[in-house]
Amino acid sequence: MSVLLKYQLKALFESGDLMTQDTLSDLIDSTYNPVLVAGTNVTLNSVTTPSGTTITVNAQGGGSGVVTSLTTTGTSGAATLNATTGVLNIPVYGGGVGSYTNLTPTPQPFPGNSPFDNIVAGTTFNNQTFTEMMNAMLYPTLDPTLTPPSATLSISPSATYQEIGANVPVTLNATFNQGSINPQYTSASNKRSGLPNTYNFNGTGVSPISSSSLAESATTGAYTILAGANTWTNSVSFDAGVQPKDSVGGDFDSPLPAGTSSTISRTITGVYPVFATTSSINTMTKQSLVSMSGYATVSLVAESFATGAARQTVDIPIAGGGQAGWSTITIVEFFNTFSNQWGASALSDWTTSATTHEVPTGSGNIINYTRFTNNAGYPRGAGQYRFKS
Repeated sequence: MSVLLKYQLKALFESGDLMTQDTLSDLIDSTYNPVLVAGTNVTLNSVTTPSGTTITVNAQGGGSGVVTSLTTTGTSGAATLNATTGVLNIPVYGGGVGSYTNLTPTPQPFPGNSPFDNIVAGTTFNNQTFTEMMNAMLYPTLDPTLTPPSATLSISPSATYQEIGANVPVTLNATFNQGSINPQYTSASNKRSGLPNTYNFNGTGVSPISSSSLAESATTGAYTILAGANTWTNSVSFDAGVQPKDSVGGDFDSPLPAGTSSTISRTITGVYPVFATTSSINTMTKQSLVSMSGYATVSLVAESFATGAARQTVDIPIAGGGQAGWSTITIVEFFNTFSNQWGASALSDWTTSATTHEVPTGSGNIINYTRFTNNAGYPRGAGQYRFKS
């Protein structure tokens, strides 16, 4: 019987031949071949039992080409095998196949469509793998946008002007925004700052509030409006933020340290109202509150024979004797509806006299006013006038 090669075994049956004793014997001898050849420094031991044959392969270290250990010393040259010690050394080749190094910085950005370049001009690479180079070209390191924290402050009542002497409880409503890290990538939070720790309310009737809430309010309780500016402020103290990360997990910028937002102020200005014949020639109507350093503008109704001797009248609080108000009125202007412009009107067309009003109504506070009464022609038609110091 003989040991046949694989193609020879296939040929025995490739035409659909029936198996014979000889071809079966050839198949058995070929598939069960106990002939093993030991190489250099290799010994073979076999033990045959009824259950089969066990073959043990033993390699003896030292010399004659047997590898006993591996080293990776050097960056150039061929791999070497020390036949005496059995040490195989394979250098770690730099800049070889699969890596890229450029000593000369890149002369221009890549791909050259600023501001979306992935590799900036002047870049060098050292032993970058193919994967690393492709990632640099196709998936550049992206930085998040950092938005700083901010705060808001609103006041109630929201009206800029209030009557002097009015009892008006004032409420301050503050909010805090931690800012953002966008995109968050791998940073521990998408917030630029930590939580707030103190709302630094300041002004009559309020005080700081320790809080980690993103919104707080403070109320003065009963508060009497003073002449001029009535001002309250707030700033928010906050904890430090987290370290922002870029798209590959590296540190970007630095954590925002603990700090305090800018101070915001809100002011209610205490003023006295102007009274004028704007709804009826016989009635002094309280006007909307305005700054006492600007114009007192009124739209006066027309005078009429039917209403008797009643004249267009304007009452303006004038400062003096410790009382707030307009300084002495020196300018009067009339609105020309044809030219759609303001023009000068003679101050002498108005007779002045002293009068008083209770402000606020029901408060018992009697305020001195100067009354301006039309003395130019009668009856005079409706018109818009403004008075100024």
